[in-house]
Amino acid sequence: MSRGKDLILSDLFPFDVRVDIRADKTLFDLDNANPSSRWDPTFWNPKFDEALSEISSKYKMQTIGSLLNEPIIAPDHVRASKGEKICSKYNVEYRTLKDLLFTGLNYAHINYCSDNAYKRLKRTQLKVNDILFAGSGVGAIGRIGLVEKVIMKKSCVGDLFIIRNTKVNQQYLYVYLLTEFGQIQIKKIFHGVQSAKISTKEIESLSVVIVPEIIQKHIESSYKIIFSVHNKAMECRKSKNEKVYEKNMSKASAMLNELIEKTEDVIRGKQKDVI
Repeated sequence: MSRGKDLILSDLFPFDVRVDIRADKTLFDLDNANPSSRWDPTFWNPKFDEALSEISSKYKMQTIGSLLNEPIIAPDHVRASKGEKICSKYNVEYRTLKDLLFTGLNYAHINYCSDNAYKRLKRTQLKVNDILFAGSGVGAIGRIGLVEKVIMKKSCVGDLFIIRNTKVNQQYLYVYLLTEFGQIQIKKIFHGVQSAKISTKEIESLSVVIVPEIIQKHIESSYKIIFSVHNKAMECRKSKNEKVYEKNMSKASAMLNELIEKTEDVIRGKQKDVI
């Protein structure tokens, strides 16, 4: 096989060997890769760390895990295999991914589930100020919702994490998770090899910038104004007044985007408060 000390590739592989080298991706393309399209489970992109480096040095950071007064409630869902059902004839409010609108929960159309499902999922009973967090599915991870009101006496949640009762203001935490600083961390920990999902421990690992309580309260007050517009939109949709619904939803979205931007500027040290 060998010719003296010289080894020829064709001696080792008596068939055609071809190596394809991709030339359609530049370093810029790779640097801006979509996290959900990667293959490795521990994807790293410099822009994730660059975003966090913008945080003002005057603010401390703590993980969500260190801020919890109660454990995060892990997802489950109504199971037909157990005889559980989703149907409008029942009186248990059932919240899922479709309820997580940008400016608040969908109060215009509510799903209901059977009592046997509620008994098994009772640990997910909704409480005001709960943060609902989508932890699985490409395009769904990172979507969150804040519970401002509970419609029915009985309620439960399907396939969403619940973050409640933390050491920071819940409205602030909700808005923070919508900022670039929250979203960039969520994207960083997507799984790439298997179907996209985030675990309880990974949510607990997310770092939160601790701004002064007075700023957190101002963010809460600002969000409650946004929610009042959102709630008005929900009432319009229930009454099938689509034109006014769209007008109010557009207004609420613009207000929330502005609040997110102001919160980011506070975190960067570009302004002192959101008001």
